[in-house]
Amino acid sequence: MTLNEIVDFDMEQGHMVQALLEHCHNMKRQETRLRLATAFLIAAFLATLVWIQFHQQKTEGFSGARVEALTTDEGSPRRCSTYLKTDPSKNACSHKQSTEQLIRWSQMSYGLDHQRFNLTDSSVLHVFTKGFYVINLRISYRVARHKCQRTHKPILEVKVTQQHNNYKEERDVITAVESMPCILYWQQSVTLNRAVMLEDDTDLRVKINSDTCEYVNWYVNSDLEVTYF
Repeated sequence: MTLNEIVDFDMEQGHMVQALLEHCHNMKRQETRLRLATAFLIAAFLATLVWIQFHQQKTEGFSGARVEALTTDEGSPRRCSTYLKTDPSKNACSHKQSTEQLIRWSQMSYGLDHQRFNLTDSSVLHVFTKGFYVINLRISYRVARHKCQRTHKPILEVKVTQQHNNYKEERDVITAVESMPCILYWQQSVTLNRAVMLEDDTDLRVKINSDTCEYVNWYVNSDLEVTYF
């Protein structure tokens, strides 16, 4: 092994150790944030149920319809979810001059309730029923070789939008903006969580900024789950 090869090998090892340390710190920070977000969503959902129960006592006509919608004949919640994964075969990065790019999904065979949801054109999740929904989204990124310079920090922009006939234009449901260090083999996930009221026949889409498309890890840890309560 030549002297230059030894130097390059040592530098590569140093970069990998640095990336590992920063990755561990980043994962710990994301885990803390996710726990806080989950606790907030649970608290918000419980508060919503308390409000609904109070409102039911005040309005008898609304009470009967709402109880039927929230419970089965046995009195248990009618909760259902859809679970989607990113589809690598359909998410080729576009070279057009667009600032945003749609995420395309593959529906899991066990994860789509056709009475509540329908995935159309791989990128639009149609919600049939008005109600409360919890949205959980995760987009995973990875810095591969020759993707960027160490002095550059990509800005990761992720959003979930909704479109309805009552709206003049598409609206943001939840958004996130994070920076990512350009370190070889660095991995990072952007996670979004929110409880939201959706109208019937609402279309949901997930978008990212186009210039970070090449960093997305389409094969692992990129998924969307929407739960109806």
